[in-house]
Amino acid sequence: MPPGPGAAVVELPLIGGAELAPLLEEEKARWLRLLHWDFSPLAELILRYAAMGTLEGFALKDGGTVAGYAYYVSEGGKGLLGDLYVLGAWRSPAHENLLLNAVLDRLRSMPWLRRVEAQLMHLGMHSGQIASAGRPPAAFPRQFMLAALDALPATVPVPGDLHFERWSAYWTDAAAEVIAEAYEGHVDSEINNQYQSVAGARRFIENIVRYPGCGYFAPDCTWVALNREGCVVGVCFASRIAPATGHIAQICVVPAAQGCGAGAELLRRSLHSLRLSGATEASLTVTSSNSRAIRLYEAFGFRAIHHFEALVWDPL
Repeated sequence: MPPGPGAAVVELPLIGGAELAPLLEEEKARWLRLLHWDFSPLAELILRYAAMGTLEGFALKDGGTVAGYAYYVSEGGKGLLGDLYVLGAWRSPAHENLLLNAVLDRLRSMPWLRRVEAQLMHLGMHSGQIASAGRPPAAFPRQFMLAALDALPATVPVPGDLHFERWSAYWTDAAAEVIAEAYEGHVDSEINNQYQSVAGARRFIENIVRYPGCGYFAPDCTWVALNREGCVVGVCFASRIAPATGHIAQICVVPAAQGCGAGAELLRRSLHSLRLSGATEASLTVTSSNSRAIRLYEAFGFRAIHHFEALVWDPL
């Protein structure tokens, strides 16, 4: 659908929560139908900020209808496109580009920003259809995978010098070091530059623990792997995204401990814990080029149910 004669991009702070609510209702239904994800906590947060006029971004209005929206946040020298959603009746590359370009133009006006990241689960267009001024984004195909939790292996062979413990905030600094080491030179550190430093990885962990972007953090389903010396060599963070659905928000193992079953046992323990807590299924996301991780997930019954792209503008 080309932009209609009445379609216009307006500042999100000018849109009240009541105007945005019908769009978010459709978005919530799509998240639940497509990804088994209850988007309600995030939608409520978005509405709260919209009602206060502090949600930074743009809305697509056609007559009296808010047909789409996109919001962003800035963090240090990076901009994050938090969400971009267009109602199904208006969804088209033309309308999505209107919103995307409005956000990018705004972010480019901030001289302290050098990079923009986006993982837009419901973007209808692919990267080749993005018609933005300036540098085109780097695009990284990703998969959203889902597995039933009714047939998990009872054990996974692991070396006897490894042991496993449930999450405690005590492990935060060590887990950040694990993430930074595990993702050094990895494609995922190109998608999320928080993985490129220990300080960034710590912020990543804090976001998982404190905010509902990856669901509600489940410390009882989150595990760490430790070696003989008691050093953390692997982590698996879990959350709840719906009453019956868990989510693996992060799993990684340092290179020296890879290939021995540590990752598989971390995953097994988190999935088993999710099942004991009442979940019947679990999801995760993975970069499509990460074939080693995909083989592990498929061995646990995960199957791709949705494909999307991570987009990075660097430099902006």
